[in-house]
Amino acid sequence: MAAGTKKPNVLMIIVDNQWAGALGCYGNTEHRTPNLDLLARQGMRFSRGHCTSGLCSPTRASILTGLMPSQHGVHQPFNDDLSYLPEEWIAVREFPTIPVMLKDRGYRTAHIGKWHLGQFKEPKLGFEHWVTTPKGHTSDFYNSHVIDNGKEYDVKGRHLVDFWAEKTSDYLDGVDGDKPFYLQVAFNGPYVMSPSAFGPDPKNPFYKDYENVVFKPFKDHISDRLAMLISQPFDPDAGVEIKYIPGDMASALKVLSAQAFDYLRMHNDPATRANIAAQNAMVDYGVGVIMKALERNGLEEDTLVIYVSDHGFPYGHHGLWAAGLTMPQVLYEQNVNIPYIVRHTGTIEPNRVPDLLVSEYDIFRTILDYTGFGDVEIPNSPGRSLVPVLHGGAPGFEEDEVYFEHEESRGVRTSRYSYWKRLDGFGDNELYDLVTDPEQDTDVVAKPEYKDVVRDLDAKVVAFFDRYTDPAYDEWRGGRAKLISYRGPMFEQRFPGWELDTELKPEFKE
Repeated sequence: MAAGTKKPNVLMIIVDNQWAGALGCYGNTEHRTPNLDLLARQGMRFSRGHCTSGLCSPTRASILTGLMPSQHGVHQPFNDDLSYLPEEWIAVREFPTIPVMLKDRGYRTAHIGKWHLGQFKEPKLGFEHWVTTPKGHTSDFYNSHVIDNGKEYDVKGRHLVDFWAEKTSDYLDGVDGDKPFYLQVAFNGPYVMSPSAFGPDPKNPFYKDYENVVFKPFKDHISDRLAMLISQPFDPDAGVEIKYIPGDMASALKVLSAQAFDYLRMHNDPATRANIAAQNAMVDYGVGVIMKALERNGLEEDTLVIYVSDHGFPYGHHGLWAAGLTMPQVLYEQNVNIPYIVRHTGTIEPNRVPDLLVSEYDIFRTILDYTGFGDVEIPNSPGRSLVPVLHGGAPGFEEDEVYFEHEESRGVRTSRYSYWKRLDGFGDNELYDLVTDPEQDTDVVAKPEYKDVVRDLDAKVVAFFDRYTDPAYDEWRGGRAKLISYRGPMFEQRFPGWELDTELKPEFKE
């Protein structure tokens, strides 16, 4: 816990689709992110932060619960149409979560920004202040419907990230200081997916800074993993809406094929690259607005700031544009390596860069420990407290590895290797030696000299998921997925009676 008797405020910023290498402080020389670079210098930047999955809803559920997808049951990003579900339906409603646990211990709670974890009309999971949007997928940054503490209105003509930053600034201006707060800000940017990242975006005020930049091209070829998805010819400009029907593989292929076709057109497109740089700049600007509000209100020394992305996203790396598109799913560093920055002015020593491998599942445990509630249990969480590291000491755990998953693919990242294990019949295992091959160009899983490495890492993956899965949601053993699975028909064939889970779970109460 921070020095003194007052509990620290917690401000957690979660951004969308941003891999660590998109930031200047993580080595990017083409994107300018001065506010995030400053935040990193003022605090601690973990160089090896990782998500639990390369997808949106699963990782947001993991951040809030400290659990893996095969524990909380969210395996894919949710569709935006939730009209068939009860108004109380929330993906992780049955689990202890950060806002519930902190609210029960005297914290004010607020959520501002993207939600994408279920119903959205009213405050959920212990949140009191509630500003969000019905959509989890961003097709347009400049025309959005929002729910603002019971009021509904449209935000038009301005970037939604800018709007979230302003609403956060307003909230901080109104803090009275009688109680600590947990404030969760969820920017829906940079969001480097189609259609919002496709082509130029002159509405973004930072686009002009990049429209004439010559970006270093990625490999000219498109990965076979992506090209294979172009299975159905169609006119991408015909205006025909293509929807995924849960459990229907044909509709899934149509959706994936349409998305993949867009990515073929986006690959090494100068306007798209400028667009992506501008979206990262907009996120950086929004962080700057929030940090100024903390400073203006004298809250810097009272507030732990955590900055992470929900997951990464290749935007041309390995010839891919992939967040769950490929089959089997890839787990490259661009998919799973995320920015992970922690600052508490006057408490956490600035300008430190630990090489420790850390995960989103460590966040809940760390926040509880940091705020003085280290005795609170998170049942069966793999999460570890990073508080000793934040205070300049050695970690209180020996393992230097993290784990991630995506339905049929499970992986472990060690200091040297990234190993991906596949469910039988869903693809081959893969191994990358990040010392000899930092770009992950060559899969060495079949090379004789790596036989012992493969055996040891495979055993690690098996042991971890044997320990940290819930049979109800362990798809490798017939467990279900909540609301959606693009692999659903394949699981139905393997496990007769397999079906999606849409049940309303009982609300967690201490």
